[in-house]
Amino acid sequence: MRKSPWFLPVLSAIAIGAAHADEPTATADADDVAPIDNVLVIGERREPGNMIVTGDDLALRQASSLEDIFADESSVAVGGGSSTAQKIYVRGFEDVMLNVTIDGAQSPGELYHHQARVQLEPEFIRAIELDAGAGVATNGSGALTGALRATLVTADDMLRDGQDLGAMMKAGGIYNGDDGSRYSAAAYGRLGENTGLILAVTKEDRDEYEDGNGTLQEATPFEHLHAFAKLDGGTGAHEYSVTLESLADDATTYERPNLTNFSGAYQLSDQEMNRETGVVNYAYRPGSDAVDLAVTVFANTTDFRVQRLNADIIYGEGDFDSTGFDVRNTSVAGAHALTYGLDFRADELNSAQNATPPFAWGDTRQEAQVVGAYVQDNWTLTDRVAVTVGLRYDDYTLEGTGGVSEGVDISDDGLSPNIGVSWEAVDGLTFSATWAQAFRGVAIREAFFSGLYVHDGSLESETADNAELSVAWERGPLHVAATVYRQNIENFIDTEYVGGAVWGYWRNIGDAEVEGYELEVGFETETYRATAGVWEADNSLDGEPLADSNMGLGTSIGRTWLGKYTYFGARNFTAGTQMRYVEAEPNSVAPSAPAKGSYFVADAYVDWSPTDAFTLALAVNNLTDEFYYDHATYTWLGGNANTYVGYPAVGREVVASLAYRF
Repeated sequence: MRKSPWFLPVLSAIAIGAAHADEPTATADADDVAPIDNVLVIGERREPGNMIVTGDDLALRQASSLEDIFADESSVAVGGGSSTAQKIYVRGFEDVMLNVTIDGAQSPGELYHHQARVQLEPEFIRAIELDAGAGVATNGSGALTGALRATLVTADDMLRDGQDLGAMMKAGGIYNGDDGSRYSAAAYGRLGENTGLILAVTKEDRDEYEDGNGTLQEATPFEHLHAFAKLDGGTGAHEYSVTLESLADDATTYERPNLTNFSGAYQLSDQEMNRETGVVNYAYRPGSDAVDLAVTVFANTTDFRVQRLNADIIYGEGDFDSTGFDVRNTSVAGAHALTYGLDFRADELNSAQNATPPFAWGDTRQEAQVVGAYVQDNWTLTDRVAVTVGLRYDDYTLEGTGGVSEGVDISDDGLSPNIGVSWEAVDGLTFSATWAQAFRGVAIREAFFSGLYVHDGSLESETADNAELSVAWERGPLHVAATVYRQNIENFIDTEYVGGAVWGYWRNIGDAEVEGYELEVGFETETYRATAGVWEADNSLDGEPLADSNMGLGTSIGRTWLGKYTYFGARNFTAGTQMRYVEAEPNSVAPSAPAKGSYFVADAYVDWSPTDAFTLALAVNNLTDEFYYDHATYTWLGGNANTYVGYPAVGREVVASLAYRF
């Protein structure tokens, strides 16, 4: 690591010392080598820095928004009062630098910096995995701050024992402010011995919510509609799945949905945001050490429209199309599991804005491509030492074909190496060290700003370096895990306002850095699971702390303490609680800005299935009706306004539902 010369010697020392301490030598017989099934894939869900959320977790908490999904996850924060504006922050960095896939389909486009970028519907998710920080080569191109992978359920996940056909209906109420409702339905079954099909839909209507002070928050209603179909099956060594997904959000907000009408100048607007995704996954696993093939082909379209209600003026609109594929194979040779492949993505943007002169109705049309080749070797060096080493090569091109981007032609290529080692010093005690670099060439940026800011030919590609040291101890029902990390993002690309004849330019505005740690302690038995943890991420840009105004990059979030307890009772009864305490944090958005206040939030939930057909669920979020601003929310403006401009968090909210499976 260029800025951390201590790291590579430490990494080498751990690897060499651990290998010598573990008895097997280079002359050991092949039979003495640990079986490849025991390979530890470093960079795949390291604890606690990386996480996995299952569909059962989401159902228990009755999650409906991004905030619900990640409420108890280490190093993750979600900002924005309304669901329309919620953004994910990983270690304080915004999700625009995170590779996001759903069933393998990439969703790279950012539409409007005041809106949410990541669109996930938790009702039918099987699992969500997060690899935080620049990591392994298989994370994909441009994964500066990691990779987020969501997988949707299949028919087999929904069928009860002995069923070949089934259906589910679920109805729920959301009680806070002017309340809301949420309905889901699904039909699923086996079409023959090896084929399954599920069709599902979810609809949520939410009116204005109430904060912890009992104040109704204006311009926060939204309607959410999600539908998907998934066909999966296989025969012999062949497996496949086909997923079609459609998601639509329609909200009545101000032109900037993450901000209140603090100046009195913002107009109520209809905010439409849609995503349509199609993806085909194919795998060929003949049982050969040389062949374990996986192919993903996808097409993804996202679009937005912000239209003022008073005069039917369109404030901004655009669509972002992505198509691509990933072809990879894994070959096993002795103690090595080698994954190698090619991936490709083509993006196209058409966008316009009518927000700010001089480009009244400034528009843009852009096309971009990235072609990547990668290899990742997971090597069982000894019974107790695992090593991973990988390399990506990515080639980026960007062309402006119309509007303010006319004539833009940028291309660059680069390498993304990574290396890591894990040493199980004694049974249950494992030390790990990783270093990774991620390269991201100049690609299509935010749709709205792309119709306003122009390229002047000066942009350089971005790179991220990430170093981590971690230790994990597991003994019986107890586990303890800790990670310390430091990541740099060089040449970060953002907008720079200049005024005059040109509103502004896309520029490399500086180098961002985060240093932080995560700690988690857990205890698990057959009847309960309890965890407690803490995480902190100190982010900066050119040495200055990040502020709410660093949209597209990140913000400062106070040290966060987490606690969770889940009880598994008889007769399919589950109850639990989760708690989050966030310490106060200075807000450098303006000299006059007060510190971001500390807050404590507790949620409670119960889930009971008296039969395998009925499920009753109740959740109470923000149990104590705390009034607070989440630190990941844009809160304070400064300047002439000198006031809170973001939305406070939702107050006490009761969510109840009844589900029936036929």
